[in-house]
Amino acid sequence: MIGQYAVPFIAALFAVFWFLAAATSRKTNPGTAKLARIGGVLATLMALALVAIIALEIRITAVVAIPLFVATIVEFGFLIAYTARTTYGRVSQRVFMVGVLTIIGSILIGVVLMFQPWTPKVFNLGFDFVLIALLAFNIWSHVTPRHEVQK
Repeated sequence: MIGQYAVPFIAALFAVFWFLAAATSRKTNPGTAKLARIGGVLATLMALALVAIIALEIRITAVVAIPLFVATIVEFGFLIAYTARTTYGRVSQRVFMVGVLTIIGSILIGVVLMFQPWTPKVFNLGFDFVLIALLAFNIWSHVTPRHEVQK
């Protein structure tokens, strides 16, 4: 029972994140605040739709799944755009490279865990490693590091 409400709860937490981001960037960057407000409204609508689906025991068909999938993809695009706007030129080259190497290492660990021959129990863990690392790479690839002048 509790597990089925995990996804709407995560969507609600995501909406809270967006509204907090909009509130903190309202005065410094109005464009970013508007982007965050739109992301918050979309996340709130997704959370409400998921709760309604669970409460009303609506059967998951293409009519239900496709709009939620599209909304999730759009929400991820908002997250990428927000990250790109807020980190532009604020991350040092060294931190950027540590992030890239960490993500590549996570992908490699996930692949090893997925294709190891000893036990099938860690296959799911390996898949999770690869999935999360690829999502992180999609976000991190939009971060523009600070250009450091060499002496």
